[in-house]
Amino acid sequence: MSALFSYIIRRYLIVLLISLIAVMLFSFLADTIESSKTITQENVSAALVLSLLFNKFIVMAVQTFPLSVYLSLIIIIFSLHIKNEYLSFLTSGLNPGILIAFLLVPLVLLSGLYFYLLNSVLPASSKEVDRLLVSEFRRFTASWTYFYRDRNWFSGKNNCFYHYISINETERIMKGFEIIRYDDNGIYEITAFDSVRHIGGGEYKADGIKRYTLTKDGRIELSTDIAGSIFLEDGFDIFRQMRGRPYQMSISEIRDLIKIRDRAGLDASRHRYEFYNRIFSPFSLLMLCLLIIILFVKRLYLLKGGYFLFMGLGILLCYVMLIIFAGKLSESSVNMPFAAALLPFLLLLGAFVFVLAGYPFRKNIRGRICS
Repeated sequence: MSALFSYIIRRYLIVLLISLIAVMLFSFLADTIESSKTITQENVSAALVLSLLFNKFIVMAVQTFPLSVYLSLIIIIFSLHIKNEYLSFLTSGLNPGILIAFLLVPLVLLSGLYFYLLNSVLPASSKEVDRLLVSEFRRFTASWTYFYRDRNWFSGKNNCFYHYISINETERIMKGFEIIRYDDNGIYEITAFDSVRHIGGGEYKADGIKRYTLTKDGRIELSTDIAGSIFLEDGFDIFRQMRGRPYQMSISEIRDLIKIRDRAGLDASRHRYEFYNRIFSPFSLLMLCLLIIILFVKRLYLLKGGYFLFMGLGILLCYVMLIIFAGKLSESSVNMPFAAALLPFLLLLGAFVFVLAGYPFRKNIRGRICS
């Protein structure tokens, strides 16, 4: 039994490695050709180009990881099928579910690895790609400006958060800086500055100060000052962080930004969807793999290999369409992000239980046994 387990796992991991390399290289080459004008600029060094290509390769590896895991699973099962190895296992007295038992361990580990890649590797590499494109290659795009609007919001200490319009890292100046303070009843004070310059430590030189305060009787009081000094415990480094797009943030960053946007009265639907999707995606990947295995174990092993490939690729296509639909559904209402992120996992789980119950296979299909 242990020898059979090692045999199947070894073959699956080899196929997975080959699939990962093939899918990554194809995606990487397509992206490199598309961005050829960027990487062939004369004013950038070879080291910067290599750094950009390396981080792009890492991004592609993480984004294509689920596809590689699933395609590898189809390939290994198809190989066991056309060589009649699986039927040999059954005739030797092994339980039909032994294939699930063998492949469940690596699939669980790969799903856990996918969760780690989504929350650690992908955010770091994709941020570095955008940093290089903007700071070194000077590639400013409309989409970059749109998606980077959230980098200007930060959570502070003592029930406050900060917002600024623009930042000059060289002169350490922030334009349109605001401090928004809140309590359990909501926002009660907003202090706006035309600009603030970091002097050192937690001290800032502020110009054009306007303070809006909500009084107990519901009135808003305005006080102004030409200039002054403010002290922030957080330090200047926090304002130099680049959050980027939702998928470029860690789960903790997304959670903090959701709280800030809620306090500020801003829509956080896409951030909530990304937060929940980051949690459920590894489970959806696991259920997707288990679904095709249970289909094969239940009856597809009795059919010709072409039927299995058709079913496997059909399920993959339906899954991709389901992910696209879930993304659109999350934008339809502020209450939909959780349901939209959970939908693929629930449908895959329902399909798995449905197939496990044997309902689709009650008809006799012995006449279609592969020759």
